[in-house]
Amino acid sequence: MVAITKDAGTFVTNRRPNTTITLMDMPRQWVKRYDLRQKLAVMDSRMLRDIGWNVFDARREAAKPFWKA
Repeated sequence: MVAITKDAGTFVTNRRPNTTITLMDMPRQWVKRYDLRQKLAVMDSRMLRDIGWNVFDARREAAKPFWKA
């Protein structure tokens, strides 16, 4: 599960304890990250304020490529 939460400008994910992302998990993470960044990019300032983001940070996060956390 991935939540749109502001934590030092990154997305917070619930990860399995004591495991690393396997090669099979990476494409799923990329798709989720891309989807969430696209949603973040179209939110207005009121919606961003509701989830604890400001416009500048949201636009910066949305501009990142999908492979960057």
